[in-house]
Amino acid sequence: MAPVAWRNLPLRFLYFGLFYLIISAFLGILNVFGYSFKPVHSHLMLAGFVSLTIVGSMYQLVPTVTGTELRMRGVAELSFYLLNAGLVMLLAAFFGVFPFSISGAVYFLGALAFAAVVFVTLLDMKLRSVAVPFFGAAILFHLAGILYATLGFIGTIPFRVAVHNHLLTAGWIGLTTFGGLYELFPMLALRKLRSQSAAWFTFPLATLSLVVMLYGLQSGQESLVSAGGAGYAASFVLMVVNLLATLASKSDTPAPLDISVKFFVPALFFGLAGIFVGLMSVERFLHSHLMLVGWITLTIIGAEYHIIPMITWMEKYSEKLGIEDVPMIGDLFNLRLGEVLLALSVIGTVMLLLPQVRALGGVLLLAVFVAFSYDMVMVQRR
Repeated sequence: MAPVAWRNLPLRFLYFGLFYLIISAFLGILNVFGYSFKPVHSHLMLAGFVSLTIVGSMYQLVPTVTGTELRMRGVAELSFYLLNAGLVMLLAAFFGVFPFSISGAVYFLGALAFAAVVFVTLLDMKLRSVAVPFFGAAILFHLAGILYATLGFIGTIPFRVAVHNHLLTAGWIGLTTFGGLYELFPMLALRKLRSQSAAWFTFPLATLSLVVMLYGLQSGQESLVSAGGAGYAASFVLMVVNLLATLASKSDTPAPLDISVKFFVPALFFGLAGIFVGLMSVERFLHSHLMLVGWITLTIIGAEYHIIPMITWMEKYSEKLGIEDVPMIGDLFNLRLGEVLLALSVIGTVMLLLPQVRALGGVLLLAVFVAFSYDMVMVQRR
């Protein structure tokens, strides 16, 4: 029988994402030393690590939070191969091996297959979750971002890098993370979300603000860019306040704070800093790395401390419960190592933002990512 990490589709996406994270982080260090791997580094990070992690997480979370089962499993399997093939072809395109139009088309087909699976699954939704509209809108922005780049490369539409970047970062990645945090943060903190109404209001505010900002970027209207950016920032602040107020409330049980939540909290503060740096139009490197390393990557690591051991335990031990001794979910990973990696990831992110110690920060973060990935691999052996 195939190992659980390959047999289970969400896990397969998550582990491939970690592989791309390590390669991307290594190339990022080389960029600091003057080597020219920036496009490959950024696409490995965003189209590889972040996007594949989101796809795998949604394949797990969407059925869970809506009380249904994943539909079109064959198409879901196909999406894994199309997205990975499209990513490899895209990386090769930067070296002139493939046309960008072909690699983009393959990746788009994978994203389209993923979107079809999620939306068909949602047709059978039995439970209501605030995460669902965020996930749905994020998928549409994902498709739009890939299609926009593909059409731009073949000259069908005028291509603007800022539009492409914000479709995928603020739209696809940002809205997914909004929804994921609204679902996972209260659950893992063992508390009720402080304000459901504020969470639901965040969705139209963030989405409409992003549309305004994107139109401004495409048309060159700075006033719309500023207005859209301010609205998106307001939605982010509203989410952070809601989640921190949730954390400050009384816990349902007197248990220690979950390691996932411990990663989420500094990630939220990095995200806040990144949002305001973006509004002030300060150095783009500072803005992008506060958001994508500080907010997104720390949030993903925190979420994977829950998702990977939980799926693995369900696959390996749920049927043995009550029949033989089985480990607890928390026994499948090294909590002490996780606490150390949390501190080092915060330190490494801060160092990455400072030009004087940027290379050292990159090396430290690479070590964190390798150690974390190793511990997640060992989940399968414990």
